[in-house]
Amino acid sequence: MFRTFSLTVLITYFLLATACKSTHISSVSYQNTAVDEQINTIDSNLVSIYLPYKNKLDNDMNRVISVCETDMVKNKPESGLTNLLADLLLEEGKTEAGNQSLNFVPEVSFFNYGGIRTGLQKGIIKVGKAFEIMPFENEMVFVQLTGTQLQQFYDLIAESGGGSVGGVRFVISDKKAKHIIVSGKPLQPENKYWMVTNDYAANGGDDLSILRQRLDFKNTGLKIRDVIIRNFEKQHKSGITLKENLDGRISNE
Repeated sequence: MFRTFSLTVLITYFLLATACKSTHISSVSYQNTAVDEQINTIDSNLVSIYLPYKNKLDNDMNRVISVCETDMVKNKPESGLTNLLADLLLEEGKTEAGNQSLNFVPEVSFFNYGGIRTGLQKGIIKVGKAFEIMPFENEMVFVQLTGTQLQQFYDLIAESGGGSVGGVRFVISDKKAKHIIVSGKPLQPENKYWMVTNDYAANGGDDLSILRQRLDFKNTGLKIRDVIIRNFEKQHKSGITLKENLDGRISNE
């Protein structure tokens, strides 16, 4: 779908660019044309223009960025996939906080469950898979919350049965989060905590209005998808494969 859409955009762009040279439009007509290199009716000059872009896109989408040791799908209260993405986000959040010389380090992470659109299959992982996992243009952001607000946030996660969280452990009891441990220490209501998440969740998406009541907010300007690709590639270059990590960070009483 991404490939077809991209080719259509390219062709439409150049057709419009050509049309704009005309000073007067007397009529407009529409016709659906299949995008296929083998169709001789497509003007050869147009093909010569879009084909280099198409080839570059195809090459990039097929670039190997990691290897997965087993199939991973999202599940609740936790799963290998949800844990992997939350841990990845926390790791990259800490790295980016340093890169941007911010005066804090995020302690917890959250990857909204509905935003994870597909799983990982055993074997090689290509760039295209990152677009399947995160097809949206969400950006990585930081939000600062009080301990009380963080408790309320995890209560929402507990009420939904679990989710993709990093840097925290808790038990779901009567649809509430109990025995919350952050960075190895019990959650303190009076403390302040930085969370790394995406701008969709930070703006109250998925009924998470508590995140809009934050104390502070920072946007990294990085697409979550690019963060995933960056992390996978970094691990791959170090010879590290993707493994399922079920550590009991969220459990049912």
